[in-house]
Parts: sequence; C-alpha cells; structure tokens
Amino acid sequence: MKITLVQSRGVVGDTKVNYFKAKMRISNVESDIFVFPEMYMSGYVKDVKSVNFPTMKVLAIDPLKELSHYSGATVICGCPTKNDDDTYSDCALIVDGRKTYTYAKMALRADNVTDETANYVPGSEPVIISRGGLSFGLTVGHDIMISDLCRSYSENGADMIICIAALTAEQMGPFMKIARARAIEFSIPILVCNMTGNDSGTEMGGLSALIGIDGEYIESCTSGSDVREIRLDPEEIKAQTAARMTIPKFDMSEHRIITAFLCIALSPILLIENISKLKGLELSLSKIHVSYHLVISL
Repeated sequence: MKITLVQSRGVVGDTKVNYFKAKMRISNVESDIFVFPEMYMSGYVKDVKSVNFPTMKVLAIDPLKELSHYSGATVICGCPTKNDDDTYSDCALIVDGRKTYTYAKMALRADNVTDETANYVPGSEPVIISRGGLSFGLTVGHDIMISDLCRSYSENGADMIICIAALTAEQMGPFMKIARARAIEFSIPILVCNMTGNDSGTEMGGLSALIGIDGEYIESCTSGSDVREIRLDPEEIKAQTAARMTIPKFDMSEHRIITAFLCIALSPILLIENISKLKGLELSLSKIHVSYHLVISL
C-alpha cells in the first residue's frame, strides 16, 4: 500500500486553485491514499462565515469526487463544513470514489493564532476508514491530545492514526512530542500531515512525519512544501496491531474517596496549627505537612 503525504498550503478564497493543486498530485502519482492538511480546501480562514460553501462544492468537492472515482484513490483533506443547523465544523473530508464522509474536529483551540471555538462546534464521533486491508483512525489537529480518542482507535483495531493539522512552527514542537508519546503509549503508528506556508498572515510550520510505534520518525518532511510517498507492508502493520498491548484504564473513583477522607482527617491538624500560631506556641508540624502533601499527590 502507498500513502502520499502532501504537505502544502491551501489558498484562502480560491478553492479552485486548491482543487487544481490537489488534482496535479493525484493525477500524476499512483497512490492508494492521498493526505492533505487541515483546512486545505478552503485555506486557513480566520472567519468560516466568509467561505462560499456552494462555490466550494461546485469548484472543488464535486470534481474531487470524480477524480477519486476515476483514479481509484482515497483522498483525505481538511475542509470546513456547514451543518444543517447553520453551525460549522472543522473537518477531515474523506473522498472515496463518489462517496464522501466527514470526521469533525473535537479539540477546538483558542490561542494567539486563532479562536476555533468562535467559529466551530466540536465533533464527538471517532471515524475509522478501511483501505487495502488496513484501518485508519482520523484526527484533526489537537485531537491527538485526547488520550481517550487515541485509546479508542487502538482498542478498536485501527492500524494507524492519520492526523491532519494546520499548526505553526512554534506549535509543532510540543505537538509532535505528544504525537510521539501517543504512538508509544498505544502502540500505533501516527501519520501527521501539517500545513505549510503563509496564509492570512499566519506562517504554518510544516514538519509533517510518520511516527512508528517506538516514537521514532520513519519519514519526515521539511518546513516548506513537501511530498512524501510512504509505502506500507499490510502484513507487517497487521502483525503490529495483533501484538498491540495498551495500558489498562483505572477507575479513580475510590482514590478520590480516599483523598477526601484524608482531607477530613487532617483538618483537625490544620486547625491545631492555626490555634498554635495564634497562641504563639512553638509547635512544629513540618513533618506532618510533608506527609500530607505526599499522600494527596499520590
């Protein structure tokens, strides 16, 4: 199986150009799956209401469906969608022949780069797609930080997680550390496809990569426009999945009860300390303080 990772820039306000850039890649490279970054089809828009959704459908989405149909390739790309109730979602659009599916981003962020919470509603449903005998769990951007989502993909037989992103160089450093930790934690390879270039005054960081289950980079991109063809051995990947062992989940409810009990039990000691201070007594409770904090931390 071959996956083509396209680290590129989506042009704001010109979905026709974005489609033709994608078409150039898909028409000239034989691949099972093409992966484009988050927000690729619309460009990195700061206000989703500025997107002309009917035009994007006619000039980009519908032609992409035909292109997928005739090439036989599955295409995953970032694209905002307008919902029936006039809300919007930041989605991974999956085009498989003339059929389309969407995965809506769950972990919306508000920072000095953008405020996604003002534009979008969060998704809530994991999505696993299958191609060539392998299964792929989808995430968008900071969704990779949701441990339970990655666990869900790992426990439900996904062979790899595909994460499309639109992050700056400053954001990519910490982000990739977490992605590498997730790959190790849940014994699942993670493919990150990040946007690159300057759009709407924001410089995206690139540095896309395929991360192995040992947390090491199998393939990595530069910070500029880059295309990587990644070949996978389905039998080898399936063997990794079959041997996968994930960390068990623990019910912490009893620990909370113990912590609450300790707080109540120690409250008389804290009361004694306050009284001793009021009376000017030289009563040392430093050792009790240490024990108290260690127990609560544990």
